[in-house]
Amino acid sequence: MHILRLTRRLLLGALLFATVGVQAEQTADQQRIAREMIQVLEAYAVYKMGQYEEAFTRYHALAASGNRQGMLNLANMHANGLGTDQNLEQAFVWYQRGAEAGDAISMLELADAYRAGIGVAADEQQALYWYTQAADAGEPDAQWQLAQHLLASGQSEAGMEWAAKAADQGQIEAQRYLRSIQSETVR
Repeated sequence: MHILRLTRRLLLGALLFATVGVQAEQTADQQRIAREMIQVLEAYAVYKMGQYEEAFTRYHALAASGNRQGMLNLANMHANGLGTDQNLEQAFVWYQRGAEAGDAISMLELADAYRAGIGVAADEQQALYWYTQAADAGEPDAQWQLAQHLLASGQSEAGMEWAAKAADQGQIEAQRYLRSIQSETVR
């Protein structure tokens, strides 16, 4: 009986210790995320004040540390020549890094770059791949782009599904398209 109680106490103590360790790890992650969010907001504030060189420096530091928002905003600054000389190839590089890190807007920008050949040779297959990735990640403009591609290639059912998803998220062109289809079927 004594051994059973001792075993229970040891197991309970081990469980309690493990729980405290997990909570400490979660707290550290939460603090890191909060610090990054503050840094992104500070960079954005500097950007909105027109201090583009300072914003560029801050976004570059965020991007270099793996922050997806930093990667996207750094790419945008390269694309528009804000805080640095316009460099479409560097914009493409940072859009690609953001996309590969899972940022849906970076995926859309990368798809647009591949489709139009901006900062990279045009590649319709890569464009379609990244539109699909962005659409799957919930990006409504990518969902609409994918819908248009599917509709144009005769895949009406899949195209309509993506158009509906985009419209449900407020994508105006998709909403107009679906309204026009509904108007035609009512007549």
